[in-house]
Amino acid sequence: MPFPAEKVADIVQLFRAGLGRRPELSAITHFATLLENGATFRDVAHAIAGSAEFRQLHGAEDVCDREYVTFLYRNGLGRDPDPQGEANLLSTPNRGDALVVVAGSDEARTRTDLFGLLYPDGASPQDDLAYRAWLLRYDRISTTERLTIGRHIDNGMKSRTRFSLLIQVNHHRIDLFEETVASLENQIYPEWTLIAVYPDDLQAGTQQCLQKVIKRVPGIVGVEVPSYMGVEERWQQAMMKADGTFFGFLEPGDQLAATALYEFAVAVEDKPGLALIYCDEDRLGSDGQRCAACFKTAWSPELIYAGDVVGQLAMFRKDVALAAGGIREDVGAFTRYDLVLRITEGLESSRICHLSRVLFHRGRMPGLPLTFPLVRTTAQHPEIRRVALRHLQNSRPGCTLEDVYIGGNVWPRFVAPLPADVPLVSIIIPTKNKDIFLARCVSSLLNVTDYPRFEVLLADNGSTRPEMLELLRRLDRDDRVSVTRIAEPFNWSAINNRMARQARGDLLLFLNDDTEILEADWLTEMVRQISQDKVGVVGARLFYADETIQHAGMVMTPKGAKHILRGAHDDNPGYLGQLVLARDLMAVTGACMLVSRTVFTELGGFDESFPLTCNDVEFCLRVRQRGLRVMWTPHASLMHVDGGTRGRDYSPRNILDACMDVGRLLQKWEKVMTQDPFLNDNLLATDHDLILATPPRVKKAWRQRPAYIRSGPATRGLRSAEL
Repeated sequence: MPFPAEKVADIVQLFRAGLGRRPELSAITHFATLLENGATFRDVAHAIAGSAEFRQLHGAEDVCDREYVTFLYRNGLGRDPDPQGEANLLSTPNRGDALVVVAGSDEARTRTDLFGLLYPDGASPQDDLAYRAWLLRYDRISTTERLTIGRHIDNGMKSRTRFSLLIQVNHHRIDLFEETVASLENQIYPEWTLIAVYPDDLQAGTQQCLQKVIKRVPGIVGVEVPSYMGVEERWQQAMMKADGTFFGFLEPGDQLAATALYEFAVAVEDKPGLALIYCDEDRLGSDGQRCAACFKTAWSPELIYAGDVVGQLAMFRKDVALAAGGIREDVGAFTRYDLVLRITEGLESSRICHLSRVLFHRGRMPGLPLTFPLVRTTAQHPEIRRVALRHLQNSRPGCTLEDVYIGGNVWPRFVAPLPADVPLVSIIIPTKNKDIFLARCVSSLLNVTDYPRFEVLLADNGSTRPEMLELLRRLDRDDRVSVTRIAEPFNWSAINNRMARQARGDLLLFLNDDTEILEADWLTEMVRQISQDKVGVVGARLFYADETIQHAGMVMTPKGAKHILRGAHDDNPGYLGQLVLARDLMAVTGACMLVSRTVFTELGGFDESFPLTCNDVEFCLRVRQRGLRVMWTPHASLMHVDGGTRGRDYSPRNILDACMDVGRLLQKWEKVMTQDPFLNDNLLATDHDLILATPPRVKKAWRQRPAYIRSGPATRGLRSAEL
């Protein structure tokens, strides 16, 4: 449906109020075409009021009586009319005008769920039309909410953080600069300045327009610089003029949501030590429509080496930026990306904040660099790659970037060095009567793996099949393999805990017997990742036999842990590259999980009250609680039958036991399950998809403030546009 979502919503509101039903697709197409060709909302309302269906429903006489007014209210607004509203409509000259009043009201727009109408089964965040319909439902701010924010700014904020925005004005498109200024004037939060840098040879007409804007709008500071200055020097001049505690970069045409700076200020008030804040964003198309939604993840240190995952509207604490060397020369269009790399190197993740709100809209300025992941640190994009490699060389010697073909395209792979003293890895495999699976698993381990130091510990939990017993005897003769008989009822956690106590390795790899090694360097990759700072657990990429994704990490939901994009094809990179980039997560599967022995011992191993399921997730959550990282890497690939170890037992008893495990997990980690920072609050993870959340889980900042801010004067926090 190639029509703006707002126009489709208008048609839905008119049909619902005037006819008491939703429009069919042909009616939407017809009336949306009229609106595109210049018809007005009122024109469509009168066309509906003149239809045979309307006359049959309400009678031929074109007057507004109480019965008609009641119909409009009940169908358009979902309630009976109030006395004043009824009186106003009874005085309208005709039914068409009354329909305009009700269907065109803010209350009617609030009730219109165009997204639910067009996408009852949900929609991808990459579907621009779905995104626009979703915005209509969930991205509005009412007059009352603006007043609430104003009251909080005036009466509730202990301090007001000042933000400085930096922008460069060139010889062309002063109109785009004015669009950016307009969005700043519309900010509810008043503590901002705009540092506008322009060359001394700026064309006379452009400079005249610029000076008019500077004089008209308080808070804009013009900085004239020599025309020979490079881009980086101009940014440096702007930053030095910034009087805010935080500063950010803008391009002409960029726009901020009305609540953007307020929400940044609330984040600083809640966590005063923040050094970097970033938010979700989208882009303004040539038609002015919002598109290309970018719903980001919480901070993940290695992810930044893939490209500019932080995005345009990042707020940097000025003193931290200066301590990191300020703005560096020779980085061209990637000044901001280079600054992110240097500021975040070694920075505690608690000082980096991601706001799951679309607070920034990239402008229409031609010639700007494309956003991540269209531009990433591969050889195809040498300028940004050079910035990332230089930073690694200076700050993380031994680390580098490689190009790999994965997910149907070329993506960057962050490669960390192995420790000089390569640690012994103890690979622990519980098994029972699955000789075909086990033979394939151990054979691939011994014959494919290129990692030089590992041992294999097989935990046989009561095998009886002659073929299985013979296989165990044969494997036990290999110096790298040992077999331990465990004659106890199956408890995955208890078996692995027991085997961990007798393992010799500094690293423990828990592995299912229904897996098969696909790449020689799988274990080397996992050891590289766990050797990084504060990494406690590493998980691998697991495939089904048909080469679709079985495991790419897990996210937490109120219904339990969900696998990310289970069943995706191997040529699918996932949303924003989530299936092809190593990154932090809350949990990974125990089917292939590498853990530091020290961490495993300190945490007491797996919780044995989870004998069947959720034991791996529960352990990962304890690792995260301890301040350590859980990582998933796509560069360690295995095949996994999934369920091959214990089979698919759908007996009532087994289903009950599994449900009890999930219930215990949800009870123990209730808050975590609803607040996974690596699942954007605007997205919903299902068993196989990642779709727009309805409603979003994010709590709006002004709804979390104390109750007293809902009363009292609000004028000081509002600019003239809101008064």
